[in-house]
Amino acid sequence: MDILSLYQKFKECGQNISTDTRDIIAGSIFFAWKGELHDGNMFAADALEKGARYVVIDNPEYAQDERYILVENSIETLGHLARYHRQQFDIPVIGIAGSNGKTTTKELTARILSTQKNVVASFESENNHVGVPKTLLRINEMTEIVLVELGANHKGEIQHLCNIAQPNYGLITNIGRDHIGLFGDQTAIIEANIELYDYLKKSGGHILVNKHNMTLMKYGSGIDQTCYGEGIQTEFGIESLHSAPYVSFLWKQYTVRTHITGEYNIENIVAAIAIGVYFNIIDDNIIHAIESYVPNNNRSELIDTPHANVLIKDFYNANLTSMKFALQNLVDVGRVYHDKQTVAIMGDMLELGEYSLGEHQAAVDYAQELGIHRIVLIGTEFQKTHHGESVSYINVDEAIVELQQLPIKNSVIL
Repeated sequence: MDILSLYQKFKECGQNISTDTRDIIAGSIFFAWKGELHDGNMFAADALEKGARYVVIDNPEYAQDERYILVENSIETLGHLARYHRQQFDIPVIGIAGSNGKTTTKELTARILSTQKNVVASFESENNHVGVPKTLLRINEMTEIVLVELGANHKGEIQHLCNIAQPNYGLITNIGRDHIGLFGDQTAIIEANIELYDYLKKSGGHILVNKHNMTLMKYGSGIDQTCYGEGIQTEFGIESLHSAPYVSFLWKQYTVRTHITGEYNIENIVAAIAIGVYFNIIDDNIIHAIESYVPNNNRSELIDTPHANVLIKDFYNANLTSMKFALQNLVDVGRVYHDKQTVAIMGDMLELGEYSLGEHQAAVDYAQELGIHRIVLIGTEFQKTHHGESVSYINVDEAIVELQQLPIKNSVIL
């Protein structure tokens, strides 16, 4: 089926698509795609039974009637459909890439822009070859601006996502050591993220770039740009006041108090403000959006729990850079609650390949250097490290049993 015919069916289905039979939207088009564990073609009939109007499949063995749309590759077809749909709208599309802080930056930016505009933004961290098309396919006639999070664990992925999303604006938060086992080395990580800049340079787009990040400034040279950053004496700059237990900062003549913990979030906050200023969001709306934002996505959340504990929820597929940021923040918050001990519960970092042992050892060493009172390590990679008196468990279940018998009390826990 050609893309125009598929697009007509997409419109017929009220612009609704589904990719998981556990969450079928009635009357939608279901895209059956092959994942690492399951072949979605096997669930096509189930999708129809649960209310899908059509199913897109790429295995002819499962085609039964006219409701089955056979294509060569379902996921590539999803991308083609999203690209075609995006091309129907002449609106700003902002691509957000980077090693750390993408999701927080995107969430804050969406809050800010939504005070005055109709915004479509990536859900949670849906930033891959499935998530990006799903975001774009939510654009409708009311949409005024789009925020697309762009993730990558290998070179060429952001270029591919840019070809689908066709952003005309872009921001790279930073470049760390995420997925280094898949990329191979630091140079490859840089090259992968810079694919967003390359796309915008060729297409005449605009970038917002942190003036203090020399790598990003270097690669952003020659592209139409707006610079932002901590300490910059313009509306695109802020000055940090303190970060524990929550971040507060000066912006213009305003003192802004957030519900976000961690000095590392200053970069994410100033990036979101810069986008808001660039798109003419008024000061009061920017401030209200930031001050009212309460994290609920397991990033930089700080909550009180039983046994007089303060818990910093910060969990996702971490890398050494983000792990060090989180550990430093634990110590900073611990100084505020000076009557409590600090406890770091650290789980394995994934996709580090041949660098895994060194990165995990560096994380343990850093935690010990910071003087964290109790270090709990979970996972096979951390078990391989030299960790002295730190407690190590093979998996989460084993750790839970031990911690239930000897509960942590009166502590700040990461």
